[in-house]
Amino acid sequence: MLRLLPSTIFAICLTACGGSEVVQDKNKNASSGQGNVNQPVDSTKVISTNGRSYRIAFPETGFDEHKTYKLLLAFHGSGGSAKSMQRMAQFEKLSDDYIVVYPKSKEVEWDDGCGCNVAHRLNAMDVEFVVDIVSQMHNEYNLLEGENYAVGFSQGGLFSQNMMCKHSELFKAVVSVASPMSEQLAASCTIEEPTNYMMVMGKRDGTLPYDGLVHINFGLLSAPSAIELIAKQNQINSEYIEQALASNVKARVYNSDLSLTNKLITIEQGYHTWSFNNFNTSEQVLRFFNDSSDVKLPAHSALYRLNKGDYHVRSMGEHNGKSDIVLLSGANKFFHSDSAWASLIQPMLAEHGKVHVIDRLNNAWSSEVDAPSFSLFAQDLPELLNVLKVESVIFIAFANSNLATLMYQNQANESVITKGMIWIDPDILLPHSINQYQSGHVSYMREYKNEFIEHVSAGSWTERTVERVAQEREEITALISAENKPDMDWNYYDAVTSQRVQISKQVTRIKEMMNYYDDLETSRYLADNLNVPVSIIDSDFERIDIGNAEDEETKAGLLQWQTQGTQWSKDIALQTQGDYYALENASHQVLFEHPEIVVTALKKVLERK
Repeated sequence: MLRLLPSTIFAICLTACGGSEVVQDKNKNASSGQGNVNQPVDSTKVISTNGRSYRIAFPETGFDEHKTYKLLLAFHGSGGSAKSMQRMAQFEKLSDDYIVVYPKSKEVEWDDGCGCNVAHRLNAMDVEFVVDIVSQMHNEYNLLEGENYAVGFSQGGLFSQNMMCKHSELFKAVVSVASPMSEQLAASCTIEEPTNYMMVMGKRDGTLPYDGLVHINFGLLSAPSAIELIAKQNQINSEYIEQALASNVKARVYNSDLSLTNKLITIEQGYHTWSFNNFNTSEQVLRFFNDSSDVKLPAHSALYRLNKGDYHVRSMGEHNGKSDIVLLSGANKFFHSDSAWASLIQPMLAEHGKVHVIDRLNNAWSSEVDAPSFSLFAQDLPELLNVLKVESVIFIAFANSNLATLMYQNQANESVITKGMIWIDPDILLPHSINQYQSGHVSYMREYKNEFIEHVSAGSWTERTVERVAQEREEITALISAENKPDMDWNYYDAVTSQRVQISKQVTRIKEMMNYYDDLETSRYLADNLNVPVSIIDSDFERIDIGNAEDEETKAGLLQWQTQGTQWSKDIALQTQGDYYALENASHQVLFEHPEIVVTALKKVLERK
């Protein structure tokens, strides 16, 4: 009988019907199912089912049932346990992005594909066990599709290779540590879905030798031969390159045209261990997985799952004891409308409270839907505020995102107090202005909807999009004052704006323009019902279009839009007991050119009783 630690024996006790049960680690308060928001630090629970068990480890900082995570499976070595693998790897202490599963082999070792060990002879069905775990985890938790990862140590590393050979479709990336490849698996391995892969080997490994092993029952390829074979299985046909990572660490890297990477990390003085001098294996494994991921979220960012999809939210700052700040992006002259516009203002606002910047569906890292719009976003906003645990809110809306705040306020979350709104160059909801917004490109795109979508989907707008993104960056750079330049997060700005070039994001832009017509109709009379203070920051950016008008009729229409808009904004601020801020000779990009005005407006709202 396999000898188990006392805590593990307790963990895998079965119910009479052979179902599953959750066993809580001592001094830990994990719950079953999806759990509570923000489970305690070091939260781990043990699942036992049908004679098998695995440990689920949540991020050390806490688990949020609404946040989406990636899935990481970590396999122990021969004679080891799930608990010992967790104690050694500690992935959950190093990243908030993963839910980590540490499975336990049924026998003393895994069925690693060699067809030569006790797990194979006793038909342990380890591969099927892991496939079931992946399925069960996706059923019970908010996990990102296509973002599963696996790593194994020693014989567990051989098993991770076996999982890749048999179920490459399940994994975005796989790592094996202190394990080359058995000759038997090498002969039978077929990787159908090209997979990112990394092998970490100590040159002095005497247990599973780096240079391979000649054995009648359990032969091993050398590490260089194994990575060569695996790279070819992953359809990488290019020559490898050598890289020196540290004084005793080098990498043999194979890259494909499909942004796929296979690599061998060689530790010159390394033995049969998990971590090495100048190479922290747990950190490097996570770095490799992050590099392999299609979802590379910046710091402070997370995805939160609602019924319609995953919303990208970037949260900064600490609660001020009064209100959270929710910042919403609207469109500029090119109709780009995402959280890039918050790259400067959010760090500045975060000095005064907790600030959440929310990307609507189809923008930045949020999920894609067929018909993106402010109306769709406003439907989800009440639930989003619950997910973010907002009790009192101040909305800051740039450009036409004031429509979303109006729609929200018309069906506001009763459990959330709206303390005030700050609108920056909002849409003017008067007949002449609404007609201005709904005409031109918006009207034309609605009339030829399918033709436009087909045209943009073919990549016809890509070159122009690249030019506009570059133009915007240059213009914004010139707008930011020397005093504010240190606060500007260009890394975040570039991470968001680079996505605008993607075909799907180009299609999103025209779909939002098409649906803008209906958003305006929905919002047309909602400003009449405002019952919260609204402060408005009003730049005179219209003067540029007025100056460029090609004929007197167009110029007269723009002048009317500007004049009526100024008065309407003043009236809204007065009627709701908000404040009105006029900016002269200003651009539409107020969040970059005059962020201090936004901060001033926020502080004044926070001071209200």
